[in-house]
Amino acid sequence: MDYLRYYLATAVVLCGFVGFYWGGYWVFLGVGTFIPLLIMDTLLPYDHRPREIRYPILADIPLYLHVLLMFMVYASYIGWAASAGSSTVPITAGQWLGAVLTLGWLGAVPTLPVNHELMHRRGRIPRACATILGTFYADPTRDVAHVHTHHIHLATPKDSDTARRGETVYGFVFRATAGSFKDFFQLEKESCTRRNAGLFSPRGRILRALLQVAILLGACAWFAGSAAALAALAGTIVAKLLVEMFNYYQHYGLVRVLGSNYGQQHLWNHLKPVSRQLAFEITNHNDHHMDSYLPFYRLQPKVEGPQMPSIFLCFLAGLIPPLWFSYIAQPRLKNWDLEHATGEERELAREANRVAHWPDWLDASSAN
Repeated sequence: MDYLRYYLATAVVLCGFVGFYWGGYWVFLGVGTFIPLLIMDTLLPYDHRPREIRYPILADIPLYLHVLLMFMVYASYIGWAASAGSSTVPITAGQWLGAVLTLGWLGAVPTLPVNHELMHRRGRIPRACATILGTFYADPTRDVAHVHTHHIHLATPKDSDTARRGETVYGFVFRATAGSFKDFFQLEKESCTRRNAGLFSPRGRILRALLQVAILLGACAWFAGSAAALAALAGTIVAKLLVEMFNYYQHYGLVRVLGSNYGQQHLWNHLKPVSRQLAFEITNHNDHHMDSYLPFYRLQPKVEGPQMPSIFLCFLAGLIPPLWFSYIAQPRLKNWDLEHATGEERELAREANRVAHWPDWLDASSAN
């Protein structure tokens, strides 16, 4: 089961493939997997068991299989859009919506976790596959800012992937997207300068990234028409926003003194079983940041670090900010401030609470 459990991601993507193959309102089948996954992950007990993997090559199969499956999903989508477009029964607005949501959902979950795992591998092939997968959420260059900015500056103001206290998910996704692209362009400019190459040189990342996205959307337009290309573009944008939402729940509100070392206390874990399996252990989060080259199946769940509930539940709660703040974010950040933060971090936390117009529980604890 420690090998088979990670094929849950494969099953989710296959639902999207089958939904487009069947057509009609079955195009909602891919995004519809969210509901049973949410229910299972919320109701099942926490999963704190390390994995027992003796044959790493078998554990890696679903990672590389996912690359093929995403191309199959888009081929199925193009086939559906092309055949429906030539039919006497036009595609309805509801069906286009289902297509956009399914492409967005599958382009982010589980594409981001696979992409994330492969971008942290040392070989050229896994990193090339990671770059390809980034195409499905319109960001083939995400590895640059993620590795060279986020993994250094997490939980500080320099990290655009860390959500501030009081910040809603709706504002965060756009700030994080802009910050990620800004970091990438700065790092790419420095890299091109060192190599004496132009910013838009074929040897650089920008031109290749634009070409990858253009080929994907161009294939949709060529075989299925402009409407299919526009829906695919919308799907990649939805996927990109979902990717940033994932960061929102993994780093929300944590603070660290700029320049200080970070530890397991500066990251949230989501150790529910579906979260761990579908996300290829990204939600086994603090151990990943302690050694980002460890493969997903070697990560050890750390129950003593800061914990969050199911990431599916967090996602749903975050859509209603007062619910997220009152019942999930504030209680856990209060515990973090009192139990995990250093003296300097408590001062940062107190200021963050003030800016967010949150209660000053640190002042109340001092009075007691």
